[in-house]
Amino acid sequence: YTNLLFQSKQLGLSGRFAEVKKAYALANKLLGDIPKVTPSSKTVGDLAQFITTTKISQEELVQNAAILPLPNSVVEYMQGALGPPPGGFPEPFRTNVLKGRPLKDGRDCFVGRPGSELPSYDFKSAEKNLKEAYGEKRITHKEVLSHALYPSVFKDYLAFEKTFGDCSRLPTHMFLRPMPVGEESQLHLGQGKDYYIQL
Repeated sequence: YTNLLFQSKQLGLSGRFAEVKKAYALANKLLGDIPKVTPSSKTVGDLAQFITTTKISQEELVQNAAILPLPNSVVEYMQGALGPPPGGFPEPFRTNVLKGRPLKDGRDCFVGRPGSELPSYDFKSAEKNLKEAYGEKRITHKEVLSHALYPSVFKDYLAFEKTFGDCSRLPTHMFLRPMPVGEESQLHLGQGKDYYIQL
């Protein structure tokens, strides 16, 4: 429940975590009791939080799935973006979710494992293009791989970095929430580079 608790806090649901856990059981059932590994566990958590915030019943959710603003992770799961689940997709929830939500190529959903449809990735060309766009020194093999796996997340991160600089050495709590006035935090930037910051 660690990730689910963190996500719930980010959405302001930490005081309703008992409800989120109950909704998690319902979401798990609606999604076909899938194995919980990232990203499938996030999909179940996203649906649980949607159920909690909307206070929707199972019947209303299944019946109105075509018109509800469901989390993208749920829609993509039902489109088969994570592949087919071991027990198959639960019906009629899947059919209702897919109504009016085609894939970019117009199909309703993937058939089989979606990765099998991907073309080969040209790492050399990608590296060249990324170095032209972001600079020779900024792009390493790690960045090329990050871009290959998560292109939009990668571009968003570099835009964030351009605006705010390198935040990789900030402690997580300082990155995720502003420091309250009077709070003091230690910032370690390397050997012999410890700073105490107070707002």
